Amino acid sequence: MKISRRYLVFPVARGAEEKIVTFSVNGQPVYDLSMRLTHDAPDFHAFVDVSRFLGQDVNIEAEGETLPPIDAADAYDCRAPFDPAERPLLHFSPRSGWNNDPNGLVYANGTYHMFFQHNPCDTVWGNMHWGHATSTDLVHWQQQETALFPDELGVMFSGSAIVDERNLLGLKQGDTDVILLYYTAEPINRLSEGRQTTQCLAYSVDNGKTFVKYPGNPVVPTIVNGNRDPKVVWDEASTRYIMALYLDSDRYALLHSTDLLHWDMAQELHIEGDNECPDLLLMTADDGSSKAVIGGAHGCYQVGDLENGLFVPTQPVRRLYLNEYCYAHQTYSGIPGRVVQTTWQRANAENLPFSQELGFPCELTLHRTGAEYRLRAMPARELSLLACENGQAEATLPFVANLTVPQEAPLTLSLGGQTILLDGATDTVAAAGEIWHTEAPLGGSLLTLLVDRYTLKLHLCGGEALLALPVRWEDETAAAAALAALQAQITPLRAAIQL
Repeated sequence: MKISRRYLVFPVARGAEEKIVTFSVNGQPVYDLSMRLTHDAPDFHAFVDVSRFLGQDVNIEAEGETLPPIDAADAYDCRAPFDPAERPLLHFSPRSGWNNDPNGLVYANGTYHMFFQHNPCDTVWGNMHWGHATSTDLVHWQQQETALFPDELGVMFSGSAIVDERNLLGLKQGDTDVILLYYTAEPINRLSEGRQTTQCLAYSVDNGKTFVKYPGNPVVPTIVNGNRDPKVVWDEASTRYIMALYLDSDRYALLHSTDLLHWDMAQELHIEGDNECPDLLLMTADDGSSKAVIGGAHGCYQVGDLENGLFVPTQPVRRLYLNEYCYAHQTYSGIPGRVVQTTWQRANAENLPFSQELGFPCELTLHRTGAEYRLRAMPARELSLLACENGQAEATLPFVANLTVPQEAPLTLSLGGQTILLDGATDTVAAAGEIWHTEAPLGGSLLTLLVDRYTLKLHLCGGEALLALPVRWEDETAAAAALAALQAQITPLRAAIQL
């Protein structure tokens, strides 16, 4: 088959058996995907980007079976429907396929870039690529073409992005700063059989329109097999770059570099109760102190000091997220003066061409409480843009409200199939058959509530604890009625803000 259009369109059925589909050029495998192909009426269509093979003859084979008819397209069309009535309203989700971890969050050349773990072939995990979306305001996102594809080193697992502000790689063209993506190559595809997990680099000289993988990959060889999720930051105090890397169990590592290519192991540390997806934050607390905060995918974090590029903990591990609905949070690089975070939210939208979503950005701040420091996470200030656009109409999705949790009697919220009991007297939150205890006082504290089509999120205790839960609405009328009842309930406590 000669590739003449950007996408090949494959029919997929949710109940079909997964098969490995191999793409070969001149007899050499160049790409392989796990797909649930069907010869019958498909549940949805997978749009597979093959633009890098334009003009080439590509042989496509599915193990053990005959391929169904394959179509081609220049862009997504009605076979990947985009129905606004089915989409999250506050949160990003891809046009089609699965997403999980946010990757490579960076503000570069006047644009916010958000990459994410993406399976373009199905609505379940697999075939990890890096999807890509851009924004000028952190609220309205435009999905771009796939940034990173699986290769002979592995599939594209999580990582981070920075701007090469010092042009250390010498790649800058004109006034456009170079974007660097650090990612994990995980050898679980056919092309990478026999390899181990490594850390790699890709770069863009055109502000994210295209990415080129560094020809000297990997830039960090295997430390322990399965090591992954590099997060790179610049440490002004020690004038070096630091990479936080997950090793295994609750073990993490810090690596140092002065040229962004050569990395030396500097420290091994533990984050008790956590694993995967490290994030290293260099923050100024509300008392003016410069502190370092390191955390993992489950929302645990530890505050300490960074001394000569090494992390020195100064207090016990704390936890920001009460449950596991939000996972693999990451903060943006390149945003001056504030720390902005996004998470994967496990929003399982059933029987739709997409699954999962990315959380609305939060601003993180660090506050001294007695002898310790605590993180607080509140919706990013850009949330006000939505309020201005949508006005103060009747209660409808999306819905945001601020209220004070009473100390005298428990407060009950009933939304989208969830009943949430907030007890300010005992500092407990109960929902979905579980009970969580907040470390900070709940009674008398500020609660910010975000409600969307598939997710509700509670910023508790002024942001010191977060709880997110799945919601489902019978229809828009039922959602409006539930939100109107909530608005009437909470208005005496504190005025609601309708988006």
